[in-house]
Amino acid sequence: MGVDVSSEEPRQSVVAQLLSSLRVGLGELQWREVLLFGVSAGVLMPLSFVQASALTFVAGIIPVGAGLLLGRRVKGHYTLHGFVTGLVGALVGLIVLAGLVFLTPIGASAPGALGANPGAPPATPLMLWLQLGGFIAFSLIAFCTFGASTAGRAEERNRQSREVVTERGGRLERPNTIRTADDIRGLSLPQFGTYVSNLFKKKGFQFKDYKFIDKDKHLDMLFEYEGEPWRLRLTVADKVNPGTVEGLLQEMKRDGCRKGVVVTSTEFTPGAVKSAKGRPVVLIDGPMLYEIAEK
Repeated sequence: MGVDVSSEEPRQSVVAQLLSSLRVGLGELQWREVLLFGVSAGVLMPLSFVQASALTFVAGIIPVGAGLLLGRRVKGHYTLHGFVTGLVGALVGLIVLAGLVFLTPIGASAPGALGANPGAPPATPLMLWLQLGGFIAFSLIAFCTFGASTAGRAEERNRQSREVVTERGGRLERPNTIRTADDIRGLSLPQFGTYVSNLFKKKGFQFKDYKFIDKDKHLDMLFEYEGEPWRLRLTVADKVNPGTVEGLLQEMKRDGCRKGVVVTSTEFTPGAVKSAKGRPVVLIDGPMLYEIAEK
């Protein structure tokens, strides 16, 4: 009679993957940060219990604060970093607490010392150490893990966002209120990009991406309309010359895009108008853009 091991193999595979991931994580731990925050939190936690009035406040600040600071400094394996830091802090905290309880007069003054409840039955130093040590260990392990995991993932998202903005060459900005065509002329290139993007989206275009080019002289925006890609080149130069049109046409040819628009908050030179004639590029100046927005 055969033995069905099909259900055991996937389970073993999952366990093997977890163990492999754990080994990799332990090998990539940033021990300097782990020891720094773990030892600091482990020392501060028992010392804070000397003042009973600060117990609730410190109990929330030290473990979570250590985790949050740790998560912003390490690179990857955030949960594991927080857990190991909490373990280090718990061990250090138990040792420091033992010194306070058994080697100083503080333990002899129980239950009024180390945050114990004055109304509670008399507590021995050992009982104090077990009670407060358990609280310290749980707080450090749980909240360091939570804080590092939360802060690490948030920092990773922010880092990715910064990388995307850097790759795009800058960030779009909120434009000022537009009441007349002259207000459009006063927009900066990042503001102009947001204004044009919002206008095109209102007209049914789907925004895809943007990128500042030519040392912030131009801003290229990618849209899609009825399944066809459109490339827009924005500029706020005083006079738009033929080079802007030719540059857009080259990008369109490289990307296989058949629809292009040069949008400016000012006006085009006669040479630019002539350059776009009979070619798949539409020119929109500031006054025309304002008319489109008013329709």
